[in-house]
Amino acid sequence: MATTQIPKPGHAYENGHVEKFRFEKEGKTQDQSHQKGWAKFDLNAVLIPPSAGLGLTKRYYQRRTMFQYSALYLLGLWCFQNLQSPAARAAALGLLFPGAGLIAVGNIPATIAFILTLIGIPITLFVWFAMGGVLFPLLLWFGTALLAAALAGNSLVEQSGLFWGASCIAMVSWAVWKSSKINAQGKITQQRRNQWLPAKVKEQAEQAIAAPTPGSRELDLHTLRFVQHMVERGLAPHQDLSYHDVIDQFQTGAVRYQLYGVVDSLALYMTHYAPGFHGYAAAACRNCIEKSLTKRIMSYWKWERLTGKFTTDYDPINYDNIMVTGYLGVAIGLYSSATGDRRYEKDGALDFVITDKHHFKRSFGDLADAMYNNMASNDYTLYPCEPNWTYSLCNLIGMAGLIISSRLLGNDYAEKIKPRFERALEDEMTEPDGRILPIRSELTGLTIPGLSGTLSDCINAMNLTAYLPHIGSRVWAIIRNEHIRYTAAGKLDVQDLRGADKMDPGNYKGGIGALRAFVAGCAAEFGDEKIRQDALEQLDTEFFPVEATASGALRNKGLSATAQVVALMARLMRYQDLANATLHGPDPVAMRGPVLADVRFPDVLVAKAYSHDGKGLDMVFYPGKEAGVFKVGFERLVVGKRYEVGGEMIVADDEGCGSANVRIQGRTAVMLSLV
Repeated sequence: MATTQIPKPGHAYENGHVEKFRFEKEGKTQDQSHQKGWAKFDLNAVLIPPSAGLGLTKRYYQRRTMFQYSALYLLGLWCFQNLQSPAARAAALGLLFPGAGLIAVGNIPATIAFILTLIGIPITLFVWFAMGGVLFPLLLWFGTALLAAALAGNSLVEQSGLFWGASCIAMVSWAVWKSSKINAQGKITQQRRNQWLPAKVKEQAEQAIAAPTPGSRELDLHTLRFVQHMVERGLAPHQDLSYHDVIDQFQTGAVRYQLYGVVDSLALYMTHYAPGFHGYAAAACRNCIEKSLTKRIMSYWKWERLTGKFTTDYDPINYDNIMVTGYLGVAIGLYSSATGDRRYEKDGALDFVITDKHHFKRSFGDLADAMYNNMASNDYTLYPCEPNWTYSLCNLIGMAGLIISSRLLGNDYAEKIKPRFERALEDEMTEPDGRILPIRSELTGLTIPGLSGTLSDCINAMNLTAYLPHIGSRVWAIIRNEHIRYTAAGKLDVQDLRGADKMDPGNYKGGIGALRAFVAGCAAEFGDEKIRQDALEQLDTEFFPVEATASGALRNKGLSATAQVVALMARLMRYQDLANATLHGPDPVAMRGPVLADVRFPDVLVAKAYSHDGKGLDMVFYPGKEAGVFKVGFERLVVGKRYEVGGEMIVADDEGCGSANVRIQGRTAVMLSLV
């Protein structure tokens, strides 16, 4: 039973103690038909609610921020007008705006310092956004106030008080007016979209192409070569990051997301194509999970806690950091569901290394505890990634992690938190026009304009299907109806792009090509095969040509490691595949059958491994290099029983294992059958 530090109800408390939070019970058994698909919903549920964007929590923190600034403003002006000391008056004026006191000083050093302050404002705000380091804008603001005091002479520029008093009121008034204007336009857009949303969602559901039935799916060699590249990345040693974009460990280009993505994509491969194959695919997943815990990947959290929360408590899961608990929880959940491997449920199975002296041993259950505890105690329900910054996507993925944990661990977290989560998502993190906001400041209630766009909408829609399919369907309908067009020549075009749509989030390089991977992935989950195929075709031929590596694996040249993951998921997925992997996992019958546990990589590529009856195993192989005879090993056989493998007879040993030699040349179908 996990023991965790639980925040008290309310905002950002980091004390209190609860002895248990995981509700251990037997997991729910699935019926024999293995029902799949996301939950049915009434078409009216896709309407954008009138409360969208009108959340009481964000308004409370916005008003609190305004009151706090008003107090600073009045204090600063009063002191500037009434104090006698020029140094104190200059410092006081600096409370109105970073560097304002330097203008009051008026000498050459102060003027140079003010120019440097103006340069520093966007830099420190970016650092605050990028790593949660609220320390840096605070240092700039109050540091320049103290600097103004130090540079002050015997007199000040008296007119600067009136200038800054009027300027600050003007800036705040403009921001309030601009926000009101955007919200008013959003309400108009909401009404317009609500007129067609139910009909469009109904249409896209009727036109969706169903995924092939379990056991009938098989990868072609072309797609299998992309899987090979992901396995190669997954098997790279912990110190080897040559398969990754190593830029920073704070934002979307962080290596941890690239590692989690390997697990997610390979788990989808095993779930839908090869639930009877573990071998090197499962090994690659485990290696990435454990690699993501190493100091090189996790040390960023030390700096975020120091500069964002001013604490040396570096625990990576108890408070905030859903960008780890959410993503890692989903990765472990999908892996465990696809393989039946429950090793990460054991106490201490996950060793997070923040520094050489700070190790935190946790388990899959602890991740679920932390996500539920944070959501249950945070005023917004959705809780921060970096300290003080709440990202909607990380929370959407975290909610999927709770869904999987409920299925595998038998807890009731998802059931308990989902109604509150939905309300918070709609009211606090959705714009009046129905688009989900990427980010909100937990401290101020404010957001950063211009970050939402088609790319973020696509990944949001994909991740909503498992537990809020009506919202996911709404988002996809808006994308499909307003942003995706076909030209007169029949070419796919994605229109009305915003700034964030024109950048690969995995390596921060400009261009609209990476967006195709996200469009293809979303189209796959919603069963739109034409858009899926056309988007991938453009990705592979126009934007990031496919290239073969020395081993024969395929990848998109120039596409980030993160977007490569999304592209592979788009190649693998069909209608509702991500939701099914989250909600159900492989067919229980297939999970009872023999397992292909040992094949040489990359000599043998596995296109299919599926047990139709829980006794035999239907397999399809391709040679990764040259044709030849290869040893294949099996587990979960019936002890002492005889099996036929491609004409060769084997007998299961005392541990239920056995092996055979199989000739693989081109597409090679092999059946393991109980004699």
